[in-house]
Amino acid sequence: LAQACLHPRDSTAVSSARRTRARPAPPPLREAMIYICKGCNELCMLPCKACEALCGLIGGSCRCVSEAFRPIFAGPLASYVLGTWMCMLLAAAAGGYGIADSECAEAMQACIVFVALAVTHAVFAYYLQRQITSGLARKGVRPNSHKELATEAMHILLYDFGVCFYVVIYIGSLAFACYSFVMLSCGAGAGYGAAVLLIVYGWFASMYLMVWYFCNCCAGAVASKQQQGQQGRPSGAAPQQQQPAVVGVPLPAQGP
Repeated sequence: LAQACLHPRDSTAVSSARRTRARPAPPPLREAMIYICKGCNELCMLPCKACEALCGLIGGSCRCVSEAFRPIFAGPLASYVLGTWMCMLLAAAAGGYGIADSECAEAMQACIVFVALAVTHAVFAYYLQRQITSGLARKGVRPNSHKELATEAMHILLYDFGVCFYVVIYIGSLAFACYSFVMLSCGAGAGYGAAVLLIVYGWFASMYLMVWYFCNCCAGAVASKQQQGQQGRPSGAAPQQQQPAVVGVPLPAQGP
């Protein structure tokens, strides 16, 4: 007691040290609960982590698809190519279903021809776009030049063997699609859908290409006129402004 009165700080430190040593260790159940809670937290986070991994995978796949289709979107006749692919995908699906659903040999043969024609149309749409793009690239011309687009398209139409060969297939496809209703009369439900799609595509594709060509010709002619007008005007010369006419009563001349 005398030592405690003489040295109160030392006595306080000794008592706190005794209390620390005397504190009981945490029970094993508390440690087990901590690990159980951590395990439950990890289990709850698993769907979130799986969703993040799936989003990353889908995002990477979308980027790959976008990179693959970028030349088609950026090139000329992009609407024609994509529209042809969508229409021919439906025609090929209808023709394939008609092969399995046909009730006679003639209907099956017609559906097989439908599938072959659908693949041919889809391949040619991409071929035509690549031919125009490569021809402009060889000339060093950008694809947004309307005059050069029309010129290159006409050159390919006249001198490209693939285009000339496809013109024959295109006319034959339209004629066969019209005649195929006789072959499908014995029974091919889905085959009629393929025939109708080929007929509709034949008319709309030809009209679209003609309108596209004439629009590019007109836009190119307008651009050429504007360019000639800009070249004929001297550089730095401002357009002359006409002085407005002054209308009024003339003043009498004053003498000296």
